[in-house]
Amino acid sequence: MKKIHFHLCFGLIAFVLFACQVEPINKPQIDVNLLDEELLDLVSRIPETETETSIDCIEFNYPVALFVFDENEVFIEGVSISGDREFITFLEHLPENHRISLNYPISGTLTNGEIVEITTNEELKEAIDACRAEELRGRCNRTLTNCVWKIGSVEGFPNGYEGAYYKLRFDGSVQFHLNNDVYFGTWVTLTIGYEVFLNIDLNDDPELEDFWNVNWLVDLRSDARIQLSDEGTPVLMEKDCSIPCVVEGYRVCEFEDDPGFANFVLEDYTPCIPIPSTHDVVSAVSYTFYETEANAELGIDPISSTSYINLTNPQTLYARVAYRESNELLSVFEFLIEAIVCPSG
Repeated sequence: MKKIHFHLCFGLIAFVLFACQVEPINKPQIDVNLLDEELLDLVSRIPETETETSIDCIEFNYPVALFVFDENEVFIEGVSISGDREFITFLEHLPENHRISLNYPISGTLTNGEIVEITTNEELKEAIDACRAEELRGRCNRTLTNCVWKIGSVEGFPNGYEGAYYKLRFDGSVQFHLNNDVYFGTWVTLTIGYEVFLNIDLNDDPELEDFWNVNWLVDLRSDARIQLSDEGTPVLMEKDCSIPCVVEGYRVCEFEDDPGFANFVLEDYTPCIPIPSTHDVVSAVSYTFYETEANAELGIDPISSTSYINLTNPQTLYARVAYRESNELLSVFEFLIEAIVCPSG
């Protein structure tokens, strides 16, 4: 639009345009032997090319002041924008015949050297949206690899896995802890359009694979709460940092009426028990718990994994790690349990 000068006490409008560190999305070379059917379908939705007027990302130095004009270039109001979400909402509700005080075209250079232009409010909205989607994916990845994630259910949609844990690693591997069993697989997030998807691929159990091996649409409610959804049952995931994996072992608040003793849910501690280096990477393993190392090696007289009261404080226990199907011993892991004083209330 044209620059229009008014005898008003408004400051100069300044903004800075940057290219995010994101390459343009091109259609990848897909090896169908490495992708499950649903992930293949999802990846195939990535557009083959970017249009000439598209841009990967736009960042403003907020807050940004904007002037709004009507179709006759008559000034209507001044608006202060404090963030991307607010900017997108503003653009969504801006009448088509109204203008804002940005002088199109806005030019920018991508990280690959390509020069692109934004020429309309709609293209501006799409550029900000694209940047927010990539930022969301990065935030999602950082969040998912922090602590473990406990499975819950959305009201009215029980899923049968409530209380199980996911442990996602930076290298793209995943462990699924269900009761005393641990299943292995891979995970990846993808940005398609302005949405983020989480693909989980578990091995070694058809029932688990049937439920989890889908492409979940991510709704990042907070850094500690994520809702996943597909065409079936939505699933809630909540971050659980209550059991830190530290050298001191597994600590639980002692009974108020019996100091020095506590109830230990040992299966909750399984994310802290290392997987032996001799593991074949794919096959599920089982944990069982014992009071003596000899019993653990022989696999006899296991103790309860859901409710165990210590005999001494602290006390040494032993976890037997074995292949789930064959019960072949992989290792015996020694750890401490300790009942500790916790603040009341």
